[in-house]
Amino acid sequence: MASRGQEATELIVLLAMITVAGLVIYSTSQTNLAQFQRTLIISQAKATVNDLSSAASEVYSEGAGAMRKVYITIPEGVDSSGVYVNNTMINVRVISSSGTTDINTQTSMRVVQGADFPTTPGSYWVYITAKQGYVLIGRSYVSINPSSLSISMPQSNSTSSVISFTDIGTFPVAVTLSSQWPNSAAVDITLDTTYFVLFPSGTQNTINVLVTAQTYSNTSLKSYSGSILVNTNTTETDTINLNVNVIGTQVPTGVSYIVVDTFRNSSYSTPSTNFTLPRIVNINGSGWTAGAVTLNITNSSGSSVSGYPTTVQANQSGYFNTTWNPSGNPLGNYTLGANQSGTTNSTSFNITVCP
Repeated sequence: MASRGQEATELIVLLAMITVAGLVIYSTSQTNLAQFQRTLIISQAKATVNDLSSAASEVYSEGAGAMRKVYITIPEGVDSSGVYVNNTMINVRVISSSGTTDINTQTSMRVVQGADFPTTPGSYWVYITAKQGYVLIGRSYVSINPSSLSISMPQSNSTSSVISFTDIGTFPVAVTLSSQWPNSAAVDITLDTTYFVLFPSGTQNTINVLVTAQTYSNTSLKSYSGSILVNTNTTETDTINLNVNVIGTQVPTGVSYIVVDTFRNSSYSTPSTNFTLPRIVNINGSGWTAGAVTLNITNSSGSSVSGYPTTVQANQSGYFNTTWNPSGNPLGNYTLGANQSGTTNSTSFNITVCP
């Protein structure tokens, strides 16, 4: 009986030792797992802020309008209120059993949090866009169309264009406009409204603003530049570049013809059916008003050749000159058209092999 009691006691002691060992192993594994998870979360947070910062620096160096799309991960175990973009900081706040850690980076430019910037765990595509003086991380609260405005008009004239503002966020946005226009003595710019509130849906989801330009009889024939500043009740701002090109009303006398010869050598002494040397073609016109002239070269089917339409500038004498390389275009009939504020002229020519 004593032997059996001793065996039972030994068994209990053994089971206790196994239990203790199991608890130690479990505790150690849980600690290691927690450390691994924390390391993973911090690594994902660092990758997110670094990727956003790098993309912001790239688009900012390229100038307003540059854009990137970055794939990021907001890790599990973050404090959503600590995931933000503000001024020059991109921050992701991580919460773990060992406490709270802010993973962040400072940027060399101002960064602004967009309408759809993610703050909850998950993986997302985020748009990074360079604006005037800052970088927007996420989509805009307000979509502006067009983002810049160019107007061509004669002297003693008034013309209007529409700029549309649309709320693409999830809450109302108040918009204030102000024109930065230093040319009022020559060209007047007026806006039919300078303050409005946009809503995510409904009749005020989109507001159209009428921009009117007025020229006078003594307005000089040249281009005038300025901008419209867009401020909102969010941290987002924008700039709409505005250009008014004042042109004359002189009717052009014509567009010069062009001839394409295919010779093998530069001295034009050896005609060849093998067009091995590309010949640069001169295109010139006269009798135009000083300013922009749009040129288009189309083939016999009416399709524009590569690189056209294009814009050239007529000088104060109404003359312009440009070049075209016809290499790669098939033989056949082509049309050169010129357009300036609705005044057009054209001429036809052939690309042929010289006899």
